[in-house]
Amino acid sequence: MSNSATSSIATPEGDRFCYHCGIENPRDLRWQAELNGKRRTFCCAGCQAIAQTIHASGLSAFYSTRTAPSQQAAQSVPDDEWSVYDEESVAREYVLKKEDGVNEISLLVDGMTCGACVWLIESWLLKQSGVVEARVNYASRRATLLWRADVVKLSALLRLLSGIGYRAYPYDPNLRDVQARREKHALTFRLGVALCCMMQVMMMAVPGYLGGDDIAFAEEAVLRWGSFVLTLPVLFYSASPFFRGALRDFSMRRLGMDVPISLGLIFAFIPSVWHTLRGDGAVYYDSVTMFVALLLVARFVELAVRQRSGETIEAMARQRPMVAERFDHWHINQSMHMVTAASLNPEDIVLVRAGAIMPADGVIIDGESHVDEAMLTGESWPQRKVCGDTVFAGSVNRENALIVKVSETGEATRLATILRLVDRAAGERPRVARIADKVAFWFVGALLVFTVIVGAAWLWLMPSRALEVVFTLLVISCPCALSLATPTALSAAAGALGKLRVVLSRSDALETLAKVTTVIFDKTGTLTEGKIRLTEMQASDGDDENMMRIARALEMRSEHPVAQAFHSSTGETSLPPVSTLTIVAGMGVEGVIDGKRWRIGKAAFLDSAVVPNNIAQFVEKHPTETLVFLGDEQNVRAVFALGDQLRPDAKQTIARLKDRGIKTILLSGDRAKSVHALAETLHIEDALGELLPEDKREYIIKMQQRGEVVAMIGDGINDTPALAQAQISVSLGSATPLAQWTADVVILSDELPRLTEALVCARRTLRIIRQNLTWAACYNILAIPAAAFGYVTPLLATVGMSVSSLIVVLNAFRGLKIKN
Repeated sequence: MSNSATSSIATPEGDRFCYHCGIENPRDLRWQAELNGKRRTFCCAGCQAIAQTIHASGLSAFYSTRTAPSQQAAQSVPDDEWSVYDEESVAREYVLKKEDGVNEISLLVDGMTCGACVWLIESWLLKQSGVVEARVNYASRRATLLWRADVVKLSALLRLLSGIGYRAYPYDPNLRDVQARREKHALTFRLGVALCCMMQVMMMAVPGYLGGDDIAFAEEAVLRWGSFVLTLPVLFYSASPFFRGALRDFSMRRLGMDVPISLGLIFAFIPSVWHTLRGDGAVYYDSVTMFVALLLVARFVELAVRQRSGETIEAMARQRPMVAERFDHWHINQSMHMVTAASLNPEDIVLVRAGAIMPADGVIIDGESHVDEAMLTGESWPQRKVCGDTVFAGSVNRENALIVKVSETGEATRLATILRLVDRAAGERPRVARIADKVAFWFVGALLVFTVIVGAAWLWLMPSRALEVVFTLLVISCPCALSLATPTALSAAAGALGKLRVVLSRSDALETLAKVTTVIFDKTGTLTEGKIRLTEMQASDGDDENMMRIARALEMRSEHPVAQAFHSSTGETSLPPVSTLTIVAGMGVEGVIDGKRWRIGKAAFLDSAVVPNNIAQFVEKHPTETLVFLGDEQNVRAVFALGDQLRPDAKQTIARLKDRGIKTILLSGDRAKSVHALAETLHIEDALGELLPEDKREYIIKMQQRGEVVAMIGDGINDTPALAQAQISVSLGSATPLAQWTADVVILSDELPRLTEALVCARRTLRIIRQNLTWAACYNILAIPAAAFGYVTPLLATVGMSVSSLIVVLNAFRGLKIKN
């Protein structure tokens, strides 16, 4: 057990206040405990149990590092409050079950008061058996928890958190909205108090500026004491977050921007109080109140930018459906019941009325309507949906009732996958932000050392101005602009990309995307729509029907876009059974039917088979089309010509990329003639066909060795090695879930122009960050020496610092604008 440490949150008047939460104890001091050799008193049995639990777990350092009292323990907790989250129907809504037996959930945590709470929660959870990972974000009050359900239940972990004073719930956007409103309301009230008091203090300071020595002593005393009284609520209420932040920074042995702010306020207020009591000397109440008010204005604007940038994603989260109308026995009768969306299972049949939200991912089995998928894809016009079409949870049925067969529910839906991508990116710090934080840390340290030196020099040269110069220097050099330069720009960029329905799933993706010099496209499903259809076929013996049956049987289990042409082709519904089916990446499919081995795919996949004359003639007549060959171990038995529609915006996308100096390349496993024909149509500089997945990867490596920054955009079927090798991998909304999860950038719609817009946004964001950092650097280079030599008044320093911060925030606000 660790040694006792003196808490940074003192317990006033001995045993009067609770050691854990700071609430006044009952008179009889009935709840006491000896912790590390010291007697501690508590307000209730709950706080006593929490403190004993924390100390018994070896986490007593929490009490010496926290900067605010903990929340009082809940006095009555229903026995089954947490057990409901173990129920399968509820867990399906919030819990993601991974292949390795690990479950993942996003939690909203109540009760955090400072950065030490983050350490305590993470440390406490990681000590529990079965917990794989625990990450807590203090700013958003969210925690990501990974645990093994076969070792420990979620309810047990939530109870354990409750046992140390924190209540956690599965993340709900409505609860997040409540927190956001509470945060904005608190900041607004603090700002209102600061502005009102500042205006009154400034009015009282005007006679001193204008009248000078003509003001009578009594009148001057009244003005000083009035200013003192009005400064108190500003300092002890409006500025309290700065002091708490500085205490937290000191306790965690780091230097943030709250440190110089707090020191500046203290250095200005304490001498002002002393001079007020003495009745002579300069007072700085006007500078203190204005400093706090303008700082809060900057923070209010920064909060507005941050909340606005998250509106799109929060709106998506609010689209999670809550209820559904499920048929009891669809094939027998039409009776149905209203159930929660979380209780749905795959294969359930649900009714989605006009105006209702789709409760799960599924396939329409009856009815037709227009469905609004704007929240998921950004497509402004509702899309017509008929029988057999796929619909997604969160989309809105606009016209007629639909009967939908559920395919995915809860955390397995596309909407949930998108939100997890966003959570993953939000939980990571981009490289440029980490560098800016380090610079700000060392800047504050150097600033404090420099301030001490300057203060000592002024004490030696002119003691009467020493405090004024120190205060001015701390205020004017406050690294607010430096600390806000990067995060506000990144937050604004995330908001702009969210409106485009572009998700950055990696923290460093934005910076890398801005540096891209070459974009490599796959052909099928990327530049083309991927809706491949069979246009013509030729069987060597004329038996088209039998060859089609064999081809469909072989392709039935493949998810490649080419295979979809055979899935949707008409013909016999009964297919021959296939054994030892094998999918060879980049080549085709092989399997055994009726004791004979068959292959379907590229010509090279059947290179040992004899090509009959009628097949060869068919190939010559279709030089630019995609051809698929079917054969046995001796002969090519059939060839299929496939057609695919070029995306209508593909040519426009290529042209825009060229206009921005970005090289475009087409790499495909399709026939070389077909690939070159498409490249010529789109005016793509370089194009290579008949490539294996490894060939694409090797090509990208050669480009990277020449200094190119490569972005690869593909569907993820045969592009995995190339996507992994590229500095930036891009996936479209129609790509496989695996491709979307592993991609750095996910374009939720299938609109290729979103790629160029994302590139423009990334470049503009880095430009804004550079502008902000340059402004912050130039401002400090000019302002700090001027303040050190005594050329800047405290009032001017206050205005200069605040204006500098506002310029940075408002410049970052430009990142929310979308430009093509």
